[in-house]
Amino acid sequence: MRACVVTLSVCLVAGAVLAASGDKPYPIFPAKYFVENMKLLGPNFAAADAALAKGDFEAAKARLIRSRELLAVTITYWRDRKQDDAIRILRDVLAKLDGLDTTLSAEKVDQAAALSQFKQIGPACGQCHNAYREAVPGGKGFRF
Repeated sequence: MRACVVTLSVCLVAGAVLAASGDKPYPIFPAKYFVENMKLLGPNFAAADAALAKGDFEAAKARLIRSRELLAVTITYWRDRKQDDAIRILRDVLAKLDGLDTTLSAEKVDQAAALSQFKQIGPACGQCHNAYREAVPGGKGFRF
């Protein structure tokens, strides 16, 4: 009997929590998190570029994996704002990162191919930057 009462109590509390949170969109990805991710993404992407140029494929791969992680979660930000073009660009960049990961995962990495693939990612990112961010007057960063 006591187990039934405890189980019923847990179910009622869980139901109340779910009902109370039903009005909030999930997951929440505010602009603050988006900006933080972009600020972390830049140095990781630059480090991947330097590592690729040196032929340090393991370091490049690690930085690109982190870059992909930071970038992929921003899809929630764009979905919340119904920015289909940004979502399309994001998916394109992620696909390019995945292709580069495949190249870097080969037993013998073709550095020229990896560098060529890497050079395609920056302009793809630039499409989104050009469409959704603007320089703050005085050269003190960007806003979107």
